[in-house]
Amino acid sequence: MLATGARIGEILALRWEDLNLAAERPTLTICGTLVFVKGKDFFRQPWTKSDAGYRMITLPRFAVGMLLARKVIAADNPHNAIFASRRGTWLSPNNVRRQWRQARADTDLAWVTPHTFCKTVATLIKEKADTKSATAQLAHSSEDVTDTYYIAKPLQAPDVSDVLERLGADHGRTPRTHDARRTTHDDEHG
Repeated sequence: MLATGARIGEILALRWEDLNLAAERPTLTICGTLVFVKGKDFFRQPWTKSDAGYRMITLPRFAVGMLLARKVIAADNPHNAIFASRRGTWLSPNNVRRQWRQARADTDLAWVTPHTFCKTVATLIKEKADTKSATAQLAHSSEDVTDTYYIAKPLQAPDVSDVLERLGADHGRTPRTHDARRTTHDDEHG
């Protein structure tokens, strides 16, 4: 998830055939998601959450290394799933979330959730490229969605102290006294 910004259901629905690790720039294709149907358990839906969700993502080197190592030790499963359960079935997103909570127990990482990875990816891409690229990576319907809900806002405002210094600059004049009538008039008329 950290290598792609993809949703947990998209990552867990990946199959080995969705990867091209031999390419000069290795890729994965997001072309499905896991869904739960009562009485049938989880299954792979062969389309994504939205039309924009179908996408090919160029993988960073650390993800390629992890996937190649996983391929060596992965047991065969009927779905050809990259992330299959021990029984060879699709992993439940809820079980993965529960395991993640257990793994980070007794740490100061309680704030890190699978969704945090999406936000981290969006924020980093926006900082190093632009919001349009972050939107495409996460397959959002608009840049507004990415900017509003996924890109972290800076904790410190930009340094505009030089601009604001003009408000307090002494230009050799006596400061105007406050005129209550003028303020009232200004407030009434915007």
